[in-house]
Amino acid sequence: MIKRPIVSLISVIVLAAGGQQALAKVSAEEAARLGQELTPVGAEKAGNADGSIPEWTGGGVGEIPAGYVPGGHHPDPFADEQPLYTITADNADQYSDKLSEGQLALFKLYPDTYKMKVFPSHRTYQAPDWVYERTGQCATSAELVAGGNGVSGAHACYPFPIPKTGLEVVWNHLLRWNGVYRVEAMDSAAPDAKGRYVLDKVTRNTYWPYWDKEREGTDRLSMFIPRQLAPARVAGDTFLLLDYLNAADKPRQAWRYFGGQRRVRRAPVFVFDTPVPPSQGLRTVDAYDMFFGSPEKYNWELKGKREMLVGYNAYALGAGGIKNEDVIQPGHINPDLPRYELHRVWVVEGTLKDGERHIYSRRTLYFDEDSWNVLVHDMYDDKGQLWRTAHRHAKLYWEGPVMAESNEVHHDLISRRYNVVTMMGEYDGPYDYSQPVPGDSFFTPANIRKMGVR
Repeated sequence: MIKRPIVSLISVIVLAAGGQQALAKVSAEEAARLGQELTPVGAEKAGNADGSIPEWTGGGVGEIPAGYVPGGHHPDPFADEQPLYTITADNADQYSDKLSEGQLALFKLYPDTYKMKVFPSHRTYQAPDWVYERTGQCATSAELVAGGNGVSGAHACYPFPIPKTGLEVVWNHLLRWNGVYRVEAMDSAAPDAKGRYVLDKVTRNTYWPYWDKEREGTDRLSMFIPRQLAPARVAGDTFLLLDYLNAADKPRQAWRYFGGQRRVRRAPVFVFDTPVPPSQGLRTVDAYDMFFGSPEKYNWELKGKREMLVGYNAYALGAGGIKNEDVIQPGHINPDLPRYELHRVWVVEGTLKDGERHIYSRRTLYFDEDSWNVLVHDMYDDKGQLWRTAHRHAKLYWEGPVMAESNEVHHDLISRRYNVVTMMGEYDGPYDYSQPVPGDSFFTPANIRKMGVR
């Protein structure tokens, strides 16, 4: 395994914190750093030494392009920029200190076709001012509970903006600002080695009670309904997932409506390494959203920070008019569409606990310091060998504003297949943050039966 240097400006804090069982809240003095040398959600405001990572000055993309309609495709605010350089198999070793083991593996697996076009970095992450204010308040009250399997003392905020443990970083991702309610439509595919695929079409309704200021004190994290539109054999199948802030006290509840049977059934195993049905076995449930659900199976070690090339400001990849066939190619997505930038990331390594079972013995996650999104996720088999790597190509959705995925790509390095998720280019209005939050009766087994009727 290739070892990478870890760069951390707060390594003293990380080392002093020790293992993941440190549950202490930060002091008022520490929290006062937010909005000063740290951004309101905990990133370093300053750029790096050579200026290749700029200072965070409030985020955003500047003036919103004329003619933009909320809910429609975002015009690329950086369309006039040219790549600084392109990484190929021939020069990948030159940039190995800025790449994960999984990223490097793709150059070796597809030496003739895989490349990364690297552009100037823009720290566009932004959230509403009230998110910043509440995060400052939560910093001194939030704490891990149930052995790290839950969070208390936090609502509508990033709970651990000044993290001391790997678990706190993981929870920042799980509880990151995603908006309050979002409706969206998207396509995904799992092409074979020749690029042939069956398209999977889904709509999703997601409500985050945790971020609803009207539900102070709720124990609910998220309420989620994905509904299958295609392929025909599963059209009408609908899921319901309910997640809670304390997974030890209230584990995930899941139901599935089978369109062909017209029945709703409880799904007791829709967790951890259960395969995601449309992914053809290439993606596990806990790799959904890059990492999803209870972190209980792993010991999480905070390695520090490093500078890394990641998919960022991916407006070209998710642009309107980009057809699925423009994205999907044999082996990997079209390498001319993603945009890579240099950003600082938190590095957290999860090692399977003694006595626990999972197909991944180890996983390394790389979290954007600005948004707390997982941007790269490398997964290892029971022999410790790299097996899969997942990449999120993020962009700022101006409506929230919310930093979320433009596309997500999960590679199986053994089978030489991949699963590309959240392709939206062929939809006129692929997402909507403006709809009112439905009542809790919407997120019930009875309702998914109504939604699932073909």
